[in-house]
Amino acid sequence: MTRQRAHGWWVVALAPVMFIVAASLSLSTGASVAAAAPHAACTGPVVGQHIYDCAHLLTPAEVSTLDSDAAAVDRAGAPTVVYLQVRSATAEQTLQDAIDLMNRWNVESRPNAHDGFVMFFNLEPGNLRHGTVVLYAGEKHYQHGNLPQSELDRIRQDVMTPLLQDGQTAAGIAAGLQMVAHDLIYGPPPPPPWQVASAFIGRIPFNILALLFGGLVALLYVRVRRAPPLSTAGEGVSLDPVNPPSNLSPAMAGALIRGRVNDSQVESTILDFARRGLLVIEPVGKNKVQMRLLGDGSNLTEYEGAVWKGLDGQASGDGRTLTSTDLARIRKQWSWPKSLLRRDLIEKGWYDPASAARRRAPLYIAGTLGLVATAAAILLLVLSKEGWAAIGMIVFVAASITAFVLGYSITDTTVEGDIAAAPWRGYRDSVADRAYQPNMETDLPYIVALGLLGKLAPRLKAASEHGYSPSWFQANADGANGRSTTPVMFYPYWIAFHSSMAPASSGSASGGYSGGGAAGGGGGSAGSF
Repeated sequence: MTRQRAHGWWVVALAPVMFIVAASLSLSTGASVAAAAPHAACTGPVVGQHIYDCAHLLTPAEVSTLDSDAAAVDRAGAPTVVYLQVRSATAEQTLQDAIDLMNRWNVESRPNAHDGFVMFFNLEPGNLRHGTVVLYAGEKHYQHGNLPQSELDRIRQDVMTPLLQDGQTAAGIAAGLQMVAHDLIYGPPPPPPWQVASAFIGRIPFNILALLFGGLVALLYVRVRRAPPLSTAGEGVSLDPVNPPSNLSPAMAGALIRGRVNDSQVESTILDFARRGLLVIEPVGKNKVQMRLLGDGSNLTEYEGAVWKGLDGQASGDGRTLTSTDLARIRKQWSWPKSLLRRDLIEKGWYDPASAARRRAPLYIAGTLGLVATAAAILLLVLSKEGWAAIGMIVFVAASITAFVLGYSITDTTVEGDIAAAPWRGYRDSVADRAYQPNMETDLPYIVALGLLGKLAPRLKAASEHGYSPSWFQANADGANGRSTTPVMFYPYWIAFHSSMAPASSGSASGGYSGGGAAGGGGGSAGSF
């Protein structure tokens, strides 16, 4: 009896201790479950849950506090999910992750409401306090409400990023959620004065200025351009040396028509040498040519003499030949002949570079001012965070490019030069006539000089296919007597020669989503921290 009373006494004495231990175990188990709950729910949404810490970064207390902040956003009209995961991703990839989550979990109050809000984190493996974050709002709040792109950018950059960069992840999330809830209820804060001013200027005054600038460029061109005199040669002009439109050489005619001295005039002079019997062009291998000099060029002076000297200096062997490689290399020596041709044009009064420069200057100045205005447009776009100034920017860019092109189109040719070139302009304008057939013997130098090769190439090719070729194209191929035993088409080798003479010159992210689902029509702001 005594022993039974003693045993009962100990049971009564230990009961409070056992109760305290059991209660502690129960609370500990409950806390562990509460801490594990967010991690276990990362594969799908849980009713009443807003915070999904799949990175195991936040404490239970932080999750509880943040869930209250997210619930406040929910009550303000935006069903909210905050999702954290471990993944190395760019801002663009994180933006897409947020869109996918909103669609997959249907983050909206009802179908097609498009009123959800997602805050999505991709945290760096091994460094969970840094990564990328996205604030994504549905169409209702993004396009028609209080969370436009500019406000999402402001919340992410100015409110959240400083805290996130400092390692205060929970504080950064809380600050962002609280600001979103405030915006949904009261609207975003008014923009600073400089942004208001930039928006005003970019909407109307800047665009009006752009239109006036476009009109100014057109007016300048009308004032400085000079229409050439009427062509004095009729259609079907022959280039027969016996009865040419005028006595100008191919290089001189081309320089007057084009208004500039360039490589095509030197090439045309070499072809003119061939027409005059000073050299021949020969096929060597498949679509390859060589040039063989026949004359000594003793009667050539000034510009033509300089061109011949360059050819003679490059020729090698007893046959005085130049290979395709030599022909391409010789172009480096053409600066001096071109200078002599230009000087001759100036001395004849057919070129006036100083006068042309004065006429080009207003257009070049206008083009430069347009580029400055384009830079100002970019600044307005950044400051105002609106796209209205883009209209003026496009006008300024187009007008600037037009001004530079129009300025370049003003050539060095004088009125006297235009008059001298008029017969050749008539020939150039008449080549579109289908009745005109180029004379392979005499026309090629002028076709090259006047820039007509593109228009007449099909006719040259057709003539070649019919067996026509100039006498200065000599095929010394496979015959026992040194002459070709098979017909050789001129055109492919002519193209090879012409090619040798003139070879061809050689993060942060933001955005909207226009697809379907809960994210349709929404937009977000993404960046790293």
